[in-house]
Amino acid sequence: MTSPEAKIRKSLISNRELFVCDNVVDMKVVTQIGMMVKTLHYLRKEKSRPGVPGLIAVSDIPTDRIATDPFLLGLKQVVHRLFPNEQFSDQRAYVNCSIYGDSYYLHRDCAVHEQNVTALYYANLEWQPDWGGETIYFNDEEDAELAITPRPGRLVVARGAVLHRGSVPTRICHEERYTLAYKLNSLGATKPVS
Repeated sequence: MTSPEAKIRKSLISNRELFVCDNVVDMKVVTQIGMMVKTLHYLRKEKSRPGVPGLIAVSDIPTDRIATDPFLLGLKQVVHRLFPNEQFSDQRAYVNCSIYGDSYYLHRDCAVHEQNVTALYYANLEWQPDWGGETIYFNDEEDAELAITPRPGRLVVARGAVLHRGSVPTRICHEERYTLAYKLNSLGATKPVS
């Protein structure tokens, strides 16, 4: 059986790049990550942005592991392919776990003027459209422009300054929604080779 062909769709939201990437992660790795996220220890300690109620369940990936983890290194390669003229450094990686009744709020992952990038990986092994859980991306006027279904193994790579909000599972969903967020600082243009 052959692997499905990789599909990458590019969008611009308020002139900031966003890529929806399907079939870029090997199915064996999709399964491994999907099983691994269920074993992590989650703490309710984060907010989408300051000043909003509710805490989000998160499991941090240790900083020293980010630079050596094969899966994260693979995601970083995808980021470099999508932004070939830029250099990036690791900022943070973590897994969010949400359930029906949680609250996420509109936010940015970096300041409006920054060029940082977030790679958001949907880690569930199964997801039904009626379960909700979409990530909604908004323009700078706070109008929704794009809703991304959390398909297993899907990767969204976007400028961190794009306004967005994760949605939680619907009442009929009896699964947690897992997303792995890998944030990278943009160091600017690559240096020309002498």
